[in-house]
Amino acid sequence: MNKRTLSLLLALLLVVSAFAGCGGTTPAASSAPAESSSAAASSEAAATESAPASAAGEPVELIWIMGGGAPKTAEVQAAVEAKLAEISVPMINAKIHTLYYDGDKTMLALSSGEEYDMVFTCEWFNNFAVQAANGYFADLTDKVTSITPDLFKTMPAIVWEGAKVGGKIFAIPVKKDYAAEMFWRFDKALFVDDLKMEVKDRMSFFDIEPFLKAAKDAFTKGDSVAANAEFPLHLNKGGLAGLDADFDMINRDALLGIPYSAVGGADENKVVITVEHKDMYDRLAAVHSWFKAGYINQDAATVDDTGTYSAIKNGQGFYGADAIWTGGDGYVQLISKYSGPYLSTGSIRGSMNAISAGSKNIDLALKMQEIVNTNQEYRDILRYGVPGTHWDKNDKGLAQRTQDGRDNYAVWPFSQGSYSLSSVEAAEGVTVDPNMWQVIFDGYKDAVATKTIGFSFDIANVETQIAACKVIKDKYMTGLSTGTIDPSTEVPKMIKELEAAGIRDIQSECQKQYDAYVASKK
Repeated sequence: MNKRTLSLLLALLLVVSAFAGCGGTTPAASSAPAESSSAAASSEAAATESAPASAAGEPVELIWIMGGGAPKTAEVQAAVEAKLAEISVPMINAKIHTLYYDGDKTMLALSSGEEYDMVFTCEWFNNFAVQAANGYFADLTDKVTSITPDLFKTMPAIVWEGAKVGGKIFAIPVKKDYAAEMFWRFDKALFVDDLKMEVKDRMSFFDIEPFLKAAKDAFTKGDSVAANAEFPLHLNKGGLAGLDADFDMINRDALLGIPYSAVGGADENKVVITVEHKDMYDRLAAVHSWFKAGYINQDAATVDDTGTYSAIKNGQGFYGADAIWTGGDGYVQLISKYSGPYLSTGSIRGSMNAISAGSKNIDLALKMQEIVNTNQEYRDILRYGVPGTHWDKNDKGLAQRTQDGRDNYAVWPFSQGSYSLSSVEAAEGVTVDPNMWQVIFDGYKDAVATKTIGFSFDIANVETQIAACKVIKDKYMTGLSTGTIDPSTEVPKMIKELEAAGIRDIQSECQKQYDAYVASKK
């Protein structure tokens, strides 16, 4: 008897045994057949997939390609993964090994056929919609409800809808700030303690100007607390984040989106080119005026790194993110929301994890994702590291990082799994609400949304034009987003070049597809 025949017989015996032991009902966790897009997937692999994990012998190692923030050393990573295995192995007889790849390396791994089981993907990393359409990700539509019902219950239906491409679920959204909000971030010591300025919970994008001027004036006067505020808004060539945050972006390479300000009006379904629209143009004009006033470092368009400190920063965040930013940057920050909450396909897809269509362990990987997204102990270790070494819980139930943890284990917490499940992080000098996520999700009840949720623009007919337009966009956006160039003269030039490259054809094709999508939902 050869090994293949033996393994098939053993698997059959295991299934029969499980069937008899459950009064004639096969356990849900072991009943779904293996699924793989690879023509080479063998019946032996399928038999192993459907066998109960607890009887499968050695634990299965699932390979998870994740984004940035790799542990400092391989030893640190191994210690964390061993601690995680203490939870997952008794539950499903599986453990993880993580590969910390950047975006380019991740996409190369997929296109080259590198073996993996799970992978981080989103709108801005590992291009979710394109990779799903290319067949790299397993179809989880039926499995997520039949195999992992507890995972499915963790998120509202609208979030799962946003994870669909062509009506099918191809990734597991991370339960986090899935409605986008943008915040200004202020150095508390400078603005509140010294300059006695009030940072309100909410302001507009343009309300920042008095703070920029006050910080610059304090520096000019030689005020010691403003010693680092020669340029209060320190930018690198990536520019000011979120300039298009007031748009539901459909395709960033072609600058296509729908302004949230149009929701409820006659133009709520009109696809626009963002730099042509007042909501975007006015921001570009403001940033240019700040650059001319000396509030932004004059080398912004040419530098990659500006260091950690800036008197004022901005970023996409949520209620309670001041603690995270304070802990990460090493100085106390106060935050003020100026945009959102906006719910969109892009915000829902801001962080997701997919399962390889070629994995031999699709069902098992899905069960692992259920643990990640429902087991708080597992999720805390994945985010913060080994308890007692990299972090501890304080008397308020908050996660308190140790110096060892800050120095050696600082992974991307938003990329791993339910952000809201993990313990809230404490921060020195900031009041942290342990129930912050309930406050955040309650706030999403008033989120503004366009009708794009679940819509994906198929670029096949205009792919060449989009590639050409991206080159032009990249040529201008560094200067525009850092304030280095004047939008009153440069945006018209940019539009003229975009039109020559086919931007109107792209806009027309997108509008046609979107109109059809909206009509299909009526």
